[in-house]
Amino acid sequence: MPNVIPDIYKLAAIKEHFEGYSGVAYKDSGSVWTCGYGSTYNHDKKRKVQEGDTVTKEIAIRWMATDVDSVIRQANQYITSQLNPAQSAAIVDYIYNRGIGNMLKTNLDELINANPHDPLIPEEIKKTGLKDRAGNLLWGLGRRRLAEAYLYQTGQLKFDWPRWK
Repeated sequence: MPNVIPDIYKLAAIKEHFEGYSGVAYKDSGSVWTCGYGSTYNHDKKRKVQEGDTVTKEIAIRWMATDVDSVIRQANQYITSQLNPAQSAAIVDYIYNRGIGNMLKTNLDELINANPHDPLIPEEIKKTGLKDRAGNLLWGLGRRRLAEAYLYQTGQLKFDWPRWK
């Protein structure tokens, strides 16, 4: 049985807050047609998203669940402790945003596997992946890490944080 089974609605809320939701297809910054919570594939029509595609939030959540399925499988390869749905959503969003390779460069998997309730886990989430390639701190990523850490620790979503320097 998998150890990481995320609350898909909390995961959608994080993605919507930090990446947005669009019910109408648009070209993203890389000129790729995108719809919903960042899906580039229209799972209902079994093709890439195209100009004119629309999606409701309910369908976008289903598409997103399919899109993050590979991330969930990756998480389950390395996380051997059972996580609750909120902890799972936090870790899946973290891996989705940073990549499994970057997660494995941290102590997160070891901490979680030793004790998924260790108070060091949210601290580890908060301190990683906050800089761009030039070493500049990015407040948007800082807010996302704070939200993931808070969700992991409390099971609740929170997006308003005082800005750090």
